[in-house]
Order: sequence, then structure tokens, then C-alpha cells
Amino acid sequence: MENDQESPPVACSLERADLARRAERWDDLVARALSQSSRTPRGLRLVFGAGPGVANELQALVALERECCGFATWSVRASGGQLTLEVSGDSAEAVTAVQSLFASLT
Repeated sequence: MENDQESPPVACSLERADLARRAERWDDLVARALSQSSRTPRGLRLVFGAGPGVANELQALVALERECCGFATWSVRASGGQLTLEVSGDSAEAVTAVQSLFASLT
């Protein structure tokens, strides 16, 4: 019996120009609010200070990433004036891809 629920391909569906614009938004958010970053066994964790506009931009970016990078799980939680983004993959290939998304930070 075949599994009808295939995992999404480990690839980004953005065109080059869209990818550049997305990277700019992430770079701006990271420069403005990132306080910690680390690799996890299944991906990575980024912690942002919850300053003005940070939560809205982070949630907007995560929503966009869920559309183009369906192979990864994106979750945000707020606690103690910080926003923690966890990005994870379910396969070795997906974990490697997730960790490479923000390789310069970890």
C-alpha cells in the first residue's frame, strides 16, 4: 500500500527576486531585534526582543515561509518580553535545509 501523503519537497518555491526581498525583510528584523540564535537537533531557534512592530513582522514572515517552505514547521511563542521562533524539519535533509536558512546566525 502506498502512502498518499507525501512530504513536501525540501525546496523553496520563491523566484529569485522574491527571495531577495524576503531575505531583506529577515535581515532587517534580525538586525533590529535578534537576541539569540542556536541550532537544535531538528532545526534552529531564534529569539527576538519584542520591541515595536517585531511581533507583527515576525508573524508575517512566518506566514510567508509556511507557504514557500512547506517542508519545515514554523512556530512562534511569546514569553517574558521575547518572541521565540522554532523552525524544524522531519528528515535529515529538511533539518539541514532549515539550519542553512539562517546559517550566518548560528
